Amino acid sequence: MIAGADFVYPQSLIALLFGSLQVFPCFFYMKALKIEEISKVTALEYVYPLFVFIGSILLLGEVLELKHCVGGLLLLVGTLLISYKKNGSDRIGLDSNSYNINSLNSKPFLSALSPAIKPFLWYWILTAVYYLSLKYLLISIDEWSLYIWSSLGSLMVVLPLMGIPSIRTEVKSFFSQGGLAVGTLISEETFQFLGIIFSLFAYAIGSVTLVSSVEALQPIMTVLLILGLGVLMPKLAKVMNEKTDWCSLRQKGVSFGTVAIGIYFVS
Repeated sequence: MIAGADFVYPQSLIALLFGSLQVFPCFFYMKALKIEEISKVTALEYVYPLFVFIGSILLLGEVLELKHCVGGLLLLVGTLLISYKKNGSDRIGLDSNSYNINSLNSKPFLSALSPAIKPFLWYWILTAVYYLSLKYLLISIDEWSLYIWSSLGSLMVVLPLMGIPSIRTEVKSFFSQGGLAVGTLISEETFQFLGIIFSLFAYAIGSVTLVSSVEALQPIMTVLLILGLGVLMPKLAKVMNEKTDWCSLRQKGVSFGTVAIGIYFVS
């Protein structure tokens, strides 16, 4: 309301459409969160720059140098490292004694990857399509207008869901949990809003491939925050099912280092 929004035909309607479609990747993201650690989910999230990379070449005609290609490859390698599981005990909520390690090691490499990869496949594709459309729309529409029209599109999809009795009951029960739960929700939405706004301005002035690749810094920031919370609030880290043993930290450290080098090359 403060920034104002202009209606530009047909760009505003396209933003409305893609805003409504952007709701669906959230479902796949939440599904992945239920079966995997937060740090690994945020790392897997940032495979979508590879899909943006391909789409920007085919659809937007962007020309990238060899170092950008190397950086994209390193991002993929870093993702495979963070998602690889040496044994079934890495899966959230499972006991290592209930697995036959020898039989697991005999499985193909893909079967040893995180189960979160399956729901993330659609997430990567839909998110890449969304960001490619952002770059196209920002050519003829300003950042605030794009945010407002896409947000209205998301609202058009979310509001009808309140017609489902089970969802209404769940929403009502959430707000009955007290001020801490509501405050957490408000802070999450505030940070998400700021992140989206800053990213829109970045997409407006930079290459869609390079900006989306730099966003891959988020997993590193997430792990640092989780480790800090683990030291200050051990009970919270335990509730989040985040593994902080030496083996897990070493795996995450190597993978995040690979991602950081990849970001350096693509940016």
